[in-house]
Amino acid sequence: MCPAYHELVSLSPDDNWRAFTVLDGEGGNEYRRRRLPSYKAHRARGVGTGADTRVVDVLRQCNVPVVRVDGYEADDVVATLIEQVLQKGYRVVIASPGKDFKQLISDDVQLVMPIPEIGRWSFYTLRHYVAQYKCDPTADLSLRCFMGDEADGVPGIQHLVPGFGRKTAVKLLQKHGSIENLLNTAAVRTVGKDYAQDALIKHADYLRKNYEVLSLKRDVNVQFDDNWLSTRNTSNDTNVLADFILKFNGEGRS
Repeated sequence: MCPAYHELVSLSPDDNWRAFTVLDGEGGNEYRRRRLPSYKAHRARGVGTGADTRVVDVLRQCNVPVVRVDGYEADDVVATLIEQVLQKGYRVVIASPGKDFKQLISDDVQLVMPIPEIGRWSFYTLRHYVAQYKCDPTADLSLRCFMGDEADGVPGIQHLVPGFGRKTAVKLLQKHGSIENLLNTAAVRTVGKDYAQDALIKHADYLRKNYEVLSLKRDVNVQFDDNWLSTRNTSNDTNVLADFILKFNGEGRS
């Protein structure tokens, strides 16, 4: 999280921006794990680790508000708060390596994330998304239901139907808009080639489960606080972040 904040600071063209940080709450991913036991099964449960505490300490030293809602993952809190922030007339930049946030991209919401092709963090906008995936971000969630998310332990449909790849999924979603519309249509008439049609009928529940797990919640009980956007004392940023990054990189090599 602090590396993400550091990148956001370095990429900001001026000081006319405000930031707050959202962290996972206690037991934030339990409801998804109950639905899909493999979900983030390789990650430690709960919060409060030494690394987590250090991150919070650094953010507070930089006078960055920290938001955490028990029972919810940070992604869900961000998705909920974005709608509130947009209603106030602001534009939003999310600094995170998480692919989940691509489903939130719009003209007013962009990401700062690692871009493998250029070997560094950079802005990722609606234009970048359309160029990469040949579809609108509103279809991102449906597309990921087919493709899965290996990093989060969400398997795609390819291991069940090897011939069902991204190209097939994009083509079907371009025509039907969302995975729910696609599944409902496939239940009453043919929507594609035999292998795709059979997959949509046979694995409809599987795909709907992926949708439930990968979909970001927008109804978390959290309210945006205008004080989070108050002018921040940034005098500590350079030294505190430099010290943290130095220690972070040192621990990574040890």
